[in-house]
Order: sequence, then structure tokens, then C-alpha cells
Amino acid sequence: MSTAQKGLIATLVLGVFLSAADLSLLAPGLEPIAHALHLPTALASWLVTLYAIVYGVCLPILGVLGDRHGRRVLFAAGGVTFALGSVLSGFAGGFPLLLVGRGLQAAGAAALLPLVSAEIAQAFAPERRGAILGVLGAVYGIAAIIAPPIGGVIVSGLGWHWLFLVTAPLGLAVAVLAFIYVSEGTHAVPEGADLQGAALTALAMAAILLGVEMLDRHALPLGWASLVFGILLLPNLILWERSAAAPIFQGGGRLVPVYLLGCLSAAAMAAALFVPLYAVRVLHLPEVASGAALLPMALASAATSYYGGRLADRIGPRWVLSFGFLLMASGSVAVVTVGGLAGMIAGLLLLGGGVGLTMGSPLQYLVLGFAPKTQAGSAQALLGTFRALGVAIGPVVYGSMLPAFTSLFLAVAVIGVLGLLGTAWLWGMRLRPSPV
Repeated sequence: MSTAQKGLIATLVLGVFLSAADLSLLAPGLEPIAHALHLPTALASWLVTLYAIVYGVCLPILGVLGDRHGRRVLFAAGGVTFALGSVLSGFAGGFPLLLVGRGLQAAGAAALLPLVSAEIAQAFAPERRGAILGVLGAVYGIAAIIAPPIGGVIVSGLGWHWLFLVTAPLGLAVAVLAFIYVSEGTHAVPEGADLQGAALTALAMAAILLGVEMLDRHALPLGWASLVFGILLLPNLILWERSAAAPIFQGGGRLVPVYLLGCLSAAAMAAALFVPLYAVRVLHLPEVASGAALLPMALASAATSYYGGRLADRIGPRWVLSFGFLLMASGSVAVVTVGGLAGMIAGLLLLGGGVGLTMGSPLQYLVLGFAPKTQAGSAQALLGTFRALGVAIGPVVYGSMLPAFTSLFLAVAVIGVLGLLGTAWLWGMRLRPSPV
């Protein structure tokens, strides 16, 4: 591996770590922020909601811009935008400025992740891409695991402002490294690259995500209105895509099942939010130990994310996906059928392993194999958009099932079965021999 490739991996690892850690890093700070700014906790939680909506909205647009104008500039701009948002949030004296800074952080993070896979595809041989994607998947999982305890230490030792300020230098470092190691990555994208399609996708995503969030907050009229508006935009998007010169939903329809599988796997991952509650209410573990209940799932997910990439190189991504969804279904069933602490640990190890395989590199690998090389960035961005949708919808569906935790875990098992069926859909489709 050359020095330039090592530098590129370091740049991408930092970008992925920053994007993954930022959302969960804030979790321990919501109560202190609400107290310091004299806000209801429900209002302070909009710092998380706004981040998710802005992130989901920006992904398709920035993916197209990266394909059209080059990855280096967009990756660097993402780092700078993230750093600016961190500084604004850290020095915010009121909630409005804090929201603006948080939105900038989300926009910056959205500029980083879609470009990672496209850059790997250009810099590494096809037989090594899965392994590199696996490393980055493991970094993403580890970052999500360690961010909350790190955030707790920062809040207790330095105060909530530093939850934002500590990430500003990392954003600037990403920008500097991008100019050194990230390629320009421009291709001959047809005139009129599908910014209109990206904007329609972003608008539909914003309306659906806002609707889901409002329904979760029991704001039923606004929630249903926003959700219906987003759904009604979808036929317009389909009509537009049929006539676009370079449609954002490309790949001859082969990418549709990949995106849907991304949504399903993200929805399954969101079940992790309810594991500590299950440990307290069903297993009667003390609340102080409830967070540790996530460790089997988190560690298994990080491990399989890493090795899943290597397996994708050797046996192909579809086999890895199939095994991942099988593990997901088996683990969910094990939690409710075996029961007790042993059943939870064994089931979460299987469930976490399945999440790592299905949220990791295989789907990205398939996107690189199905998408035209001129639109690799926008294709990866759409995968991220569908994953954001799954993360938003999953908790709402699971929350509606409580306190019936058996139904919750069986719903995850159903997702695993649907994932297996969706993966079977992919077996008749041929990958390009050398993606991008």
C-alpha cells in the first residue's frame, strides 16, 4: 500500500469517525443544555431531530454535487462547514444560534460520508475495496459506541459547550487532509446532472422525516399532513426521473432493492435504542447497568463490519448480506424464546453480528457494482438517505409496540426475513466486473 493510499485511509477514517460520533456524542448533553438555556427537554431534543432531518435532506443534493464538481472540494468544504457549525454551537448563548450551528454540523457530515465509497473505488483495486470498506464500517460502529461515554466525561468535566468545540479541530483536519489525499474525482457527468431530482428527493425526505418525528411527538395533524405531502411527492419524482438526462435513481432499477435493504437494516439497527429499556423493565437490571446491555450487540456489530468487508471480497456481497439478515432474524427470535439474561446476550450477539454485516460494506459494494461510475457519489448518498429514513421510522414503529417487547423483537425478526427475500431479488442481477 502506497503512502498516498495510507494517507487517504487516514483521511476517510477521520471523516467517518467524525460523522458517526457527532450524533451520539450529544446525547449526554441534552439535559445540561436544556437546564442551561431554560428549555423543556422535549425542545432541546430538536438538536437531534434537526440534525437527522438536515443530514437526510443534504445527502442526495451533495452526492450529485460531488459527482458534478469533484470530491476533493466537497469533502474539504464538508470539514470546514462542520467545524464552523461546531464553533457556532459551542459559543451559542441561545437556542436559535445553537440550532443553526447544529444544522451546519449536519450539512458538513452529509458532505463526507457519500464520497467515501466513491473515493475508495477510485483509489483501490476491486479485490481490496471490501476490506477497506469493512475497516471504515468498524470505525463507524466503534465511534457510535464510544461517543456517549466520551460525551458524558466532557459534559461533567468541561461543560456542554465543549461537546461541540472539541470537534471543530477535527473538522478542520479533515479539510486539510482532503486537499492532500482526496482525488478530484470528476467525471463526464451529462449536462443538467439531476439536481432537480436530488432536490425533489430531498424535499420528500424532509417531509417524511418531519412527519415521522411529529407523529412520534403526538403532533398528529402536522405529522400526518407532512407525511402525506412527502408521499405525494414520490409520483412526481418518478415522472421526473423517467425524463432526466442523468437520473439520480440510476442503475436500471437494480439499485432500488439495495436502497430498500439499506432502509431495512437501518431500521433493525434502531432497535438498539430500546435494549437498555428491555434490560430494566423485563430483566430487572439496575438502571446504572442498563447501558452495558448494549455491549454484546455493539461489539458484535463492530467485529462483523470489519470482517464482512473481507468476506465480500472473497465470496461476494450477496452471500454476506444473506448471512447478515439470517443472523438478524435468528438473534431477535433468540431474545424472546430463550429469555433471561443469557437469551438477551446470545440474541444480541447474533443481532449485532447481523446488523454489522448488513449496515457495513456489502451494500456499498453493491452500489459501486450497479451504479454508473459518473454517479457513484450520488448513488452512495441515496443509500445514506434511505438509511436515514430507516433510522427515523424504526424507533417510531418500535415505540408504538411498547410495553410488548416480544412484539418489538419479532418485528426485527420480520425485518430479517424481508431482508433475506430482498437479497434473493439481487441474485439475478449482474455486477459490473470492475466497479467505478
